[in-house]
Amino acid sequence: MFFDRFIKNKKRPVLAKTASSVGHTEGIKGNAEEIAQYILQCTGTPGDLVIHRIKADEKTVGAIIYLETLVDGNVLGQHVIEPINKFIRKNEEPLGPGKVQLILSASKCMEIDDLHHAIEKLLSGYALIILNEVKRILAVSLLNSAKRPVEEAPTEKVIKGPREGFNETLNDNISMIRRSIKDPHLRLEKKTVGERTKTEIAVIYLDDVANPDIVQEVHKRLEQIEIDGIVESGYIAELISDKRITPFPLVQETERVDRVVASILEGRVAILVDRSAFNIIVPVTSNEFYQTSEDFYFNWITATGLRLIRAIGTIVAVTLPGFYLSMISVNPELLPPSVIQLEASARTQVPFPAVLEMVITFFAFEVLREASVRFPTNINMILGVGGGIVMGLAAINAGLVSGITVAIVVFCVLATFTTSNLAKEQAWRWVRYILFAAGAIFGFIGVIAAGVLVLAHMAGLKSFGVSYLAPWGPPILTDIADAPARLPWWLSYRRPPTYRPRQEDRMGKNKGEDEA
Repeated sequence: MFFDRFIKNKKRPVLAKTASSVGHTEGIKGNAEEIAQYILQCTGTPGDLVIHRIKADEKTVGAIIYLETLVDGNVLGQHVIEPINKFIRKNEEPLGPGKVQLILSASKCMEIDDLHHAIEKLLSGYALIILNEVKRILAVSLLNSAKRPVEEAPTEKVIKGPREGFNETLNDNISMIRRSIKDPHLRLEKKTVGERTKTEIAVIYLDDVANPDIVQEVHKRLEQIEIDGIVESGYIAELISDKRITPFPLVQETERVDRVVASILEGRVAILVDRSAFNIIVPVTSNEFYQTSEDFYFNWITATGLRLIRAIGTIVAVTLPGFYLSMISVNPELLPPSVIQLEASARTQVPFPAVLEMVITFFAFEVLREASVRFPTNINMILGVGGGIVMGLAAINAGLVSGITVAIVVFCVLATFTTSNLAKEQAWRWVRYILFAAGAIFGFIGVIAAGVLVLAHMAGLKSFGVSYLAPWGPPILTDIADAPARLPWWLSYRRPPTYRPRQEDRMGKNKGEDEA
């Protein structure tokens, strides 16, 4: 650690070493002024570090150290500095950590006997209270950081249901989950990851429902992370995944509170990361990425139809370009004569072969899509849609591409978004190009063979011990019934066995059978 390296090369007048092994503490020795100066050196004399000296009879008896950019100055003055000054004016007895805690009105105060730990708390938004000749430092939580209000998740459109989305504040995110699950079995365990960022992570699950092996594996993988900083939950998602070389997401990330709550009730584990609005759910299967929270808010018949549309739309979006190209370039004998005549007439004025034509069209739409994401919010819809229409019509009128090719590309680009998860949609984009290349080189059989290889790759993936293709492979009949369709609640009296929950019944034992 930085502080360990610093101490090895510096003279330490205020520290008395009590243990030499890693992880042991170093006792605090010396007066407040010496300790304050040492902390100032360790932190590099930052411009926002404030040392407020506590004086009694013109003598310095202690010091309050804090970062003015992290600490709420008004709260500090009202609940810390003023009570201490009043005590000094009215009493002649010396201050001690116990007395300071009694007179403070701050909600969170802890004693620290390790200077390294005290500096970490200082950098996390705590104010340090140091008293002369006292071997313990008081750390008072007075964090004052700008935070985004609770609002609808911008990346996951809410059609029906709660319009609460996570923000970047860990405690706010935890409170939203606690408001939804008022169960004493809800477990919350915090960890710190990142040598420099000291990012706080919360692991949340239901103790009597979640599989203990999965919970243990989550803790094991988080503890094995060795990195200097965690900036966003995507760092954690990649580091704890079962397999690193795959385009498919092996954890589920979401901004929606209701989705995390529903997953915890199923026996899964949620990982919340401070300073990230995207939180992680494990384990996950490929089937989960085609389900939305609205599936369980609409009538089950309507929800079943929507699930089928999403599944069929994704399949067509991924496979159609490969099959189309294979049939017009390599295996035209598979098409009926009328379709061949239509395609030939559409391509009469096109100067490029079909392969190059589709590559150019797909590349143009990918550039337009990537650019539209970074347009200013108030004009991205106009430029994105308008630019696509103008560009497509201009290309057709100029004879650069055929109308059929543009229609297929536009449909496939739009159909890809039927996947309800951004990470999964990104994975299918690149699989589409693999099938596209296979069709251009090997024809119809090439598309089939490439598709089988992709499925074989997915079959070999696991997410925290759960098969990625479950419940289809290996088949789990009770879950298969709820995969293409959405079973009504009066038939969903069991939790999904895919995640091996400790408590299978969610509506009471055999309640669904009795009501039926």
